[in-house]
Amino acid sequence: MPPTTLTGRLFQIRPMGKRLAFAVLRCLDQEYLCVFPGRPDIAEESIVRITGMLRPAEKSRKFAEEIHVDDVQVLAENTSTTTMARLRQLPYSRDILSDQHVYMRLPEVRERLLKKWTAIKAVRDLMEDERYVEVQSPRIVGSMADGPTMKFKVDFFGREAYLSLSNLLFHTAFVAGDFSSVFEISPLFRADINHSSQHLSEFLILEVTAAHRGRDDMIALSDRIVRRVCAHTDAPLPDEHLADIPVVTYEDVVAITTKSEDHAPLQRGDRIKPYHARTVARHLNRPLFWVVDMPAHHKAFFSSTRYDPLVGTEVANDFRLYWDEVGIIDGGERVTSPQRLLERMAEQRLDPVRFDYYVKVVKSGLPPFTGLGLGIDRLMAKCMSLANIRQVVPFPRFIDHLEP
Repeated sequence: MPPTTLTGRLFQIRPMGKRLAFAVLRCLDQEYLCVFPGRPDIAEESIVRITGMLRPAEKSRKFAEEIHVDDVQVLAENTSTTTMARLRQLPYSRDILSDQHVYMRLPEVRERLLKKWTAIKAVRDLMEDERYVEVQSPRIVGSMADGPTMKFKVDFFGREAYLSLSNLLFHTAFVAGDFSSVFEISPLFRADINHSSQHLSEFLILEVTAAHRGRDDMIALSDRIVRRVCAHTDAPLPDEHLADIPVVTYEDVVAITTKSEDHAPLQRGDRIKPYHARTVARHLNRPLFWVVDMPAHHKAFFSSTRYDPLVGTEVANDFRLYWDEVGIIDGGERVTSPQRLLERMAEQRLDPVRFDYYVKVVKSGLPPFTGLGLGIDRLMAKCMSLANIRQVVPFPRFIDHLEP
């Protein structure tokens, strides 16, 4: 058998006396166990070209193949003082971010990111199987930046513009253009001053919009998406927790939290706090649960609402998925009546002139439709039991952190 030549990054060099050393070679397609006839005089994590005999790694549980090294050439020496071994000893913190290019080499970090990216591909495959069309919305928007959320301003050739907060307004235009089922995976930007482990200034989201589908249809689709992501990330959830995710109303949350002795109950009309959601999860004995029928004033102007005689007020035709205390998906049925749209804008003191194109789209005639947004980084972090969503983002952007 002729010798094999492999090129990659050499690390975890382990001398076993004077005449033997092991190391790991990470190549394009896989990792190999390297067997050296002595300790190689090579800096850890250098790029090398190795020639030797390739054999099955019969005594290794981790490697499929091993290469017995006859010759090694250093193509790019690692002269940095920062190594994988050093970073592995540190707890995850913002101090690691300046060496993220080395941190990503750690097998556990590499596996985490690969799980995320393959899970995203699996979501795309699922959406195509469901006959959704992938679309692209602009990242730079003008006056049609929806709602009062803090926005990042940019100079667009002398005109004031913003980084996009949402794709929903453009998805509505796609529906009006008779693209009835669309989805998009893209970054969005919010300038909220928030130090939470669940917030980023730039984050990845899956947005889905579908005509002739209501709330129940989109909850069912969301369940399928979550199950697909959990399967590709080896999420630590039993099948029964994914098979039939319970649905509770906002009023149920009020009632459940009233019985809690750990914190103040949810007051009717207030927003659900993380500790309220955690209490509901414990009450249901389920980490995943849906909340529907939020107060109408909690929702954006494009959200469809109805009068609920049981509570004596307007509620949204919405749905929100929680995983314990973390909100993962937010969605709802959308307004299709131009008159009702203007009423909702007036209720929220929004100037219709700023949304003239959106009003024009609604006036052109829209079928009933529903949309949702899924926080990809939040879902991936929960699937991998990570406390901070920055751990699934190679170069996170958050308040006080911009470089690298």
